[in-house]
Amino acid sequence: MMKALEFYSGIGGLHYSLSEARGDSAEVLAAFDINPLANKVYERNHGIRPNASDIGSLKPAYLDAYEADVWLLSPPCQPYTRQGLQLGSQDPRAESFILLLEKIEKLENPPNYLLIENVVGFEKSSTREYLIATMKRNNYTTQEFVVSPLDLGVPYSRSRYFCIAKRQPLRFSNPQGDF
Repeated sequence: MMKALEFYSGIGGLHYSLSEARGDSAEVLAAFDINPLANKVYERNHGIRPNASDIGSLKPAYLDAYEADVWLLSPPCQPYTRQGLQLGSQDPRAESFILLLEKIEKLENPPNYLLIENVVGFEKSSTREYLIATMKRNNYTTQEFVVSPLDLGVPYSRSRYFCIAKRQPLRFSNPQGDF
């Protein structure tokens, strides 16, 4: 059974995707989001009430206790969106994601997989550079994609950035270069 934590859970899009992909062989143990309305919808959709704590303040020992195999992350997009100021890691809304990444090297039980989703623009940000450097420093290999839902038959035209990270010795069957 694959055990997951979902950060910046919103209404549970990544939870839903994991459930569709893995069925009963995956379980989201806990979700984290500070938005009370999104948390109500998440609970209705998935039967789990997300933790409303500041994600950046979560302690490594607390995260370790879950012994999660995978982290699902959809951090705030406002620092990277084309309609925003594009402040990247200088935007206060990026801080909790950066703090969460810093905790990975302090974990006794780091996740084997991470899935990060964000808007187009993230791939050109200093936060993305920090993400990739953190993954490399902690022995993860990564693959990154910009995907249009239209390419997957979904009638929605806004492309999304995805990064999949696997902790070594896990490897990708089709390695690719960095962006």
